[in-house]
Formats: sequence, C-alpha cells, structure tokens
Amino acid sequence: MIKQYSKLIPLICLTFLVSSCATKASKSATNTGDNHLNPAKQLTTIPYPKGPFEGPQNYKVSDLLPQNMIFGRHHSIDRNVLNDGYLFLYTINSAYGKIRAVSTAMAYKRVQEINAIAKIEEKSKLKEFGGGIYEKGKDVIEGAYTLVTSPVNTVTNAVSGVAKIFKRVGENVIEQSRSDAEDNRLKSVIGFAKTKRDYAYDMNIDVYSRNPLLQDSLDNLTWSGYSGNMAMALTISAFTGPITTGIGTTNLLNKVFRDTAPADLRLMNRKKLQSMSINAKTIDLFIEHGIFTPKEQTVIVNSLDAMKNTADRSAFIKFATRTNDPDVAFFRQRQAEMYSNFNRVYSPVSRFIGLGSFVGGLTAKNNLVLCLPLDHVLWTADIAKVATFLSHQASSKLGINKKQLVLAGTASPIATQKLKELGWSISERMF
Repeated sequence: MIKQYSKLIPLICLTFLVSSCATKASKSATNTGDNHLNPAKQLTTIPYPKGPFEGPQNYKVSDLLPQNMIFGRHHSIDRNVLNDGYLFLYTINSAYGKIRAVSTAMAYKRVQEINAIAKIEEKSKLKEFGGGIYEKGKDVIEGAYTLVTSPVNTVTNAVSGVAKIFKRVGENVIEQSRSDAEDNRLKSVIGFAKTKRDYAYDMNIDVYSRNPLLQDSLDNLTWSGYSGNMAMALTISAFTGPITTGIGTTNLLNKVFRDTAPADLRLMNRKKLQSMSINAKTIDLFIEHGIFTPKEQTVIVNSLDAMKNTADRSAFIKFATRTNDPDVAFFRQRQAEMYSNFNRVYSPVSRFIGLGSFVGGLTAKNNLVLCLPLDHVLWTADIAKVATFLSHQASSKLGINKKQLVLAGTASPIATQKLKELGWSISERMF
C-alpha cells in the first residue's frame, strides 16, 4: 500500500519550526552558518498575538486552476479543495485511482504524469509495441496502487506534512536508505535504468517521481523498448505534450538527469557542496539522506551552487538534513529554487542564516527575506507564533527591522494585515 501523506503536511510546517526553536541553544549570528537563533527561555516571554484565528478552509477548484487543468481527457479534479493553512490539497480522479496532490505545483506534476501513463497505455495496445508486456503490470496499476484511499473533503481530517514544520518538535531523522524511485543496482548494470531515464526525458516527466502509477508504466515501457521495440516506444514522446509545473527545473538540468546515474549525481553534488566549504559531516548527512529523491537533492545543490556570492550556504544544507517527510522534501527543493531565483532576479542574498527550524536570507542592506513555497497562507495560531518569534529574533538578535516574506502563492486578507502589523512586507506570486 502507498503511504498516506494527506494528514501530515500542514502540521509539519509550523510545529517543526516553533518547537525546534524552543529546543535548540541560541547562538549568535556568525559567518559560519551555525547561527540557529533559538532562545528557549524567551519563548515564554514573547507577547504572541491572540485570536481570533483562521482555520483550514475549503475553496472552489475553479477559483484556483484553469479549466484545462480541472478537466482533461484522463482526469478530473474534485470541486472542493482544502487549504490546511499553507497548501492546497487536491484530489485528482483518474482511471488509475484517486491521487492526492499536496500543493498546486504537485497537482500540475501529477496531471502531466496521468497523461503520460494514458499515452503509454494507448501505445501498449499496438502490435508493434510488444503485446502483453504492458498487460502484466496493468492489474497492479489499476488495482493495488492508489495514492489516496479516502479523499479529504472536510476541514476536520486534513493536514499536510509541510504544516508540521510550523508545529511539532524538530525530528532530526536521517534515513540512510535510498529513495524508492531509484532503480536497483541490477537494473543499472544491465542498462535498464539508463533506458528508463531516456524515455522519461523524451516525455518530459520526472524519472524519480514518487508516483507508483507512473513508475509502473515507465518500467513496462522500458522493458518493451529494452526487449526490442525501442523505436516504437520512443514514439511515445510525440504524443505526451509539454509539461508545465512551475517547479523551475531547467532543460539543461533535465539532460543531466537523463545522462547521469544516481550514484554519479551524488558524487557531483558532493563535489559542489565541498566547493561551498561546507563541513564534511554535514555533506555526508545530506548526501546520504534517503528522504530526498536524486532529482530533489540535485536541484537543491544546483540552486545553491548558482548563488556564488552568498555566504553560509551550509545553513540551508543543515536545515535540509532535518527533513523527514516526502512532501517536505519537495517543499525544500522548491524553497531552494525560490532563494536562488530571488538572489538572481530581485536582490542579492549576502548570506543564509539559521532561524530555528527555518532558514532565512540576509540581503546586502541587512534586510531579512524568508522564501516559502506556500499556496495560500491563513492566519492560524501557528503562523502567528512563527511570525512573532521570527520578528522578535530579527529585531532583538540581528538588529533587523525590515523583513520580507516571499510567497509562491498568496496570503489571506487577515494574514496579510496581521503580518504587516508585525512588520513583514508580503511579496505574492513571486515564483
């Protein structure tokens, strides 16, 4: 059975942040990147805002997505979409079962994957494709695999893993096993893995996706091509169309994923982290952290590598090693991209600084910027605590008065008003 993540993400974001802040010893901001500002004693003295607060809310999908994303030839998305305070939780209906997509970016990715699966299935019916090879796995796809068994359509039973970052005590869990989406050694040796990466590149989909439906289809397609029908299998790419996910990975990096085995990606990432003067132990923790797929890990490293003039990039890597949820791993990837894009397009980030369970950037003018790939922020009790705590740290410990919150999405009117009262400027729909 596929693990259910629908009840994990919203609580992870806030709990993880405030509690981590309360449990770590405070350190002064230095140029070493070890500056986790977490004065536990002050947590009880900070005057936190009082309610009323907003709670999880349902939204109409028609207000969130274009029509061609809501309805397609092979899918439809439920009319009601829950916002857990941070992200939208979509339920996508398809011939292959119901699929949960945590965040708008993930919804785009999952719809593209459904279309790819459908096109592979259509081609598998052709005689030249290899007959029953695909059929062997079809029952598994249609029967056993479903990414969600009980869709969330009420505000009482849904939370995302990202939300727990804002709530729960930090759990520094390090997984040493590899991502399930990474092919085993045998497949790598016989060339299967490389063929699979070629097909994924041609279809413009993520070969390391955690979607088991897609992985099954790609495997069947690859076995077909590997067994002598490669030319026919390659024609799949002409029918899948372009992917639009808003995730930001460049085509050049996609070629790297096609041409580079996971072991070589890790070697490449390690060398780049070493060039950033990051502590060897920190590098080991990050490279061996199995919660990240090879793609997520590589995008994070490349995003930081592009920030050549930013000091203390180790602060972001240390921050990433605490990740222990797949949805949060994807969140971290997007967050690294946001910081890299902000540094390139808007204002140079002079250095990273650890802020409890969060990591912020300091600009050349010593202003604090916090990039969060959130869909829609509501004024929850957890957001209020986090914003207040960070404001207190910025002013009392760093001497910073200007604070900028950069969102991939938007904030509710109440959240916007309350955040501004705490001194935060809000930049919406940035990336």
